[in-house]
Amino acid sequence: MVDTVRAGKNALEHEGATLGRIHARSNTRKALAYWLGFLKGILASDKVETAEYAPLQVEAENFLTLLHDPDAYELIEDLRIWKNEPREIHDIIENIVVMRSRDFVIESEKDEINELYGFCAGIACDNRITAEEVEKLLSKLGSYPRIQTDQRVINLRNAAQRSIADGRITHEESDDICSWITHLVGDSATDTGIATFGNVGVLDGALADHNVLIFDQRMFVLTGKFTLGPRKAIQGMIADRGGEFKSSVCRNTHYLCVAAEASRDWRHSHEGLKIMRAMELRAEGRGPHLVHEGILAQALSR
Repeated sequence: MVDTVRAGKNALEHEGATLGRIHARSNTRKALAYWLGFLKGILASDKVETAEYAPLQVEAENFLTLLHDPDAYELIEDLRIWKNEPREIHDIIENIVVMRSRDFVIESEKDEINELYGFCAGIACDNRITAEEVEKLLSKLGSYPRIQTDQRVINLRNAAQRSIADGRITHEESDDICSWITHLVGDSATDTGIATFGNVGVLDGALADHNVLIFDQRMFVLTGKFTLGPRKAIQGMIADRGGEFKSSVCRNTHYLCVAAEASRDWRHSHEGLKIMRAMELRAEGRGPHLVHEGILAQALSR
């Protein structure tokens, strides 16, 4: 426990001002890549559906808050003015994408993945996938070689390829693709009424029963922005029950507890290095268990 306490004293405060300054540029690029990808996803069907208006406004309001983005502000106004003119909204979004693509150039793997996540959220924001959207999704998935081994991406690509085989998308196939997109970016704004940026995707294999979670002599790692309370308070509750905690995932980590909301400083819009490392270890058959915040809360209340 001594090493854990020492690490806690030396660590920068989670989502504190110092970390905010350190990650400012990467966080801005993360949001910009996602926002641009989302708008490209909206355009993927070659038209804007009226069912996309509400989630589009939610996302625009979110990026107006995050980035003080003038295009987001104007788009919110245009959605009000041109609410009965989807063709006009399509052209407005297309102009934004063209202009922003000149200023924001994809430079890294992080940019690629964040833009892809935004694109997926964009095509699924109305919970309906068209054949045009599937074709562009498959093209985008194929253009990013670094994500080809991600099982969630593999499952999404397989579902998309199956659906497009006969040139038409059934309701069941559309629902299947939306389900796999949820694994990457969480529920759509149509489902929740909140922006997808900052959601946590589905964690395959996460513990479903809080009764099987053991605290005594088990090593915990926390990631994300918890609604349970400050991270130090949660660590204290775990310690009171005999558990220990570290700041990073390793082979002797028993549980990675994931908050309901993404951390500001995660590497990608929907996952950070801790989740990525945990998934790598799990693929090798070496754990750790994944625990959603809700299951952790139930276990702590026993």
